[in-house]
Amino acid sequence: MELSQTAEECAGSCRSCATVGSCPDRVVCRCLGVTEQAIVTAIVALGLRTVKEVRQATEAGDGCTCCHRELNTYLAVYSPSSSPAICSAK
Repeated sequence: MELSQTAEECAGSCRSCATVGSCPDRVVCRCLGVTEQAIVTAIVALGLRTVKEVRQATEAGDGCTCCHRELNTYLAVYSPSSSPAICSAK
């Protein structure tokens, strides 16, 4: 397993995806080959709230840790502790 990656490799493998969760086949954890779909499914189904819990459930982030920032983004959007968007009153 090769753990040294360039910044571009760390950025992900699917640049055409506009939003988090919009590209299920995109590999988020390149070291272990964990896809966006596997991560989002685990967060939602298991109610995961931390990167450590995502690592335990999916193994994403157990290699070089380059994807931890992105895992936090998925947690912010999909975990049960995420707050829905609040619209301001007019």
